[in-house]
Amino acid sequence: MISHFEFGEEFDSALLANAPKVRLSRRGIIMGLAAGTVFPFVSGCTTNAATGASQLLLFGDDQVASMAATAWTDMKAQTPQTSNSKLKSRVLSIWDRTINGAVKEGHISPTAQWDVAVFDTDDVNAFVMPGNRVGVYRGITELTENDDQLSSVLGHETGHVVGKHAAERLSVSTAAQVGLMAGQIAVASSDELSKYGAAIGALGGAAVQFGVILPYSRNHELQADKLGVDYMHQAGYDVKQSVRLWELMDAQSKGQRPPEFMSTHPDPVRRAEELRNYINARGYALI
Repeated sequence: MISHFEFGEEFDSALLANAPKVRLSRRGIIMGLAAGTVFPFVSGCTTNAATGASQLLLFGDDQVASMAATAWTDMKAQTPQTSNSKLKSRVLSIWDRTINGAVKEGHISPTAQWDVAVFDTDDVNAFVMPGNRVGVYRGITELTENDDQLSSVLGHETGHVVGKHAAERLSVSTAAQVGLMAGQIAVASSDELSKYGAAIGALGGAAVQFGVILPYSRNHELQADKLGVDYMHQAGYDVKQSVRLWELMDAQSKGQRPPEFMSTHPDPVRRAEELRNYINARGYALI
């Protein structure tokens, strides 16, 4: 049975599983708030040169790559890789051509080294892990109708790298931990609010999850989609096929998806529409 498709599930789980946990005492947080050191993200914002977006980055590329290293090694050891040399050559060829599109955009160094694995399972998925590690499942190669659609998948994964999404998601998660802890301390310090502490804590956690972390994730997916189209265009692939890919994904995942606000990924219909508008606006094609 084909599993539900969401690009980058391993990208999220491996990174957050190895994320540093915030372990501060009540006294430490209070003193940190007073000194302005508990929220380092105030000085951790930077502008991404490729996207122009402001990002919260508390971790460097080397740090997040190190966090994902063990997960990548374990995955390659535990998940069968294809013995089909024709399939592997096809994936690598499309990857090389697509990544060259990112090089032409000036978003990727031409000397960057990549570790690309083609896994022999039915999962309709692909992902990128920090450290230039790329995983492609046989299932996604079988669902796509042509090389252009597979380039859209691989361009999307390249977009995650260029967008520094791994470091940003990790940074947002860490900042959220600190914010929740500070809020819990404030509630506990209030005689009036302390009796509602558990309920307020639960609401606070839900607010962070649905109001901060998941929207960040969905925005990253849309941004990676559009960057991927830029790289497809530069590589000479048919960008219209990126829209067709999400139409296929919508048909494949009917009845399997949670509501968008509960998901790390936008609804396929929305992704197709966003790409259609982007392609038309950029003048890549008329859809």
